[in-house]
Amino acid sequence: MERVPGNQNEDKLRDYYSAEFKLNQPRILYRFRIRKSITEPMFAVVKEGSKALENIKEGDIINMRYYCLDKSIPAESKDTKIKYITKDNSTGFKDHYVIGLSLNCGEDFKVA
Repeated sequence: MERVPGNQNEDKLRDYYSAEFKLNQPRILYRFRIRKSITEPMFAVVKEGSKALENIKEGDIINMRYYCLDKSIPAESKDTKIKYITKDNSTGFKDHYVIGLSLNCGEDFKVA
């Protein structure tokens, strides 16, 4: 049986290992590991009190630079929507927040 190709955006999300964005302070970058689950294709886990949490809010669209595990693939900059920010102890990390990320460019993804 021939494999039917899936959504190319979903395939690309699997390739990303980490991402970074600039904080509202000059020359400071915040880098985090990309995480995935069955219900959420892309999210980050951020420690409570992190400067990153002071610089983002739900609905923000932020330009982030994405890195693949394969170092031969160049990093890519993409506008990313912050879908949600929630405190969630089910991640296995005490005192952390889960940040949902979206690269989809649908109707609700408009740069202000």
